[in-house]
Amino acid sequence: MKINWRFISFLNLLLIFYLSFFIIPGNKDIPSSIPHLDKIGHFILYGFQSASFRMALKGQQIKYSSLKIFIFCFLFGLIIEYLQPILTNNRVFDLFDIVANMMGAFLSLTILDFLVKKK
Repeated sequence: MKINWRFISFLNLLLIFYLSFFIIPGNKDIPSSIPHLDKIGHFILYGFQSASFRMALKGQQIKYSSLKIFIFCFLFGLIIEYLQPILTNNRVFDLFDIVANMMGAFLSLTILDFLVKKK
């Protein structure tokens, strides 16, 4: 069975968008017993986004695809962070969210590129 990475990448983008604008921080449905749990979530979601996007482009000859994916994830996260305080009443711009996004994207792309070169 072949995995449709384009579809998975698109679904993950929708999930990031949904969680960024429609889930209220501090909601009783979201466990908050772990400090900075949201940063871990940012790291994982953007790491998976960059990895799934990279897998979707696998086999295509695109120069600097990892760099372009990293830039896309950075801009997507930056735009979301910028729009949250404008479009919601309960969100603020958080630079550390962007740092967590970029760390997740960078690490997953680095690992994928290493594994591809090792093959």
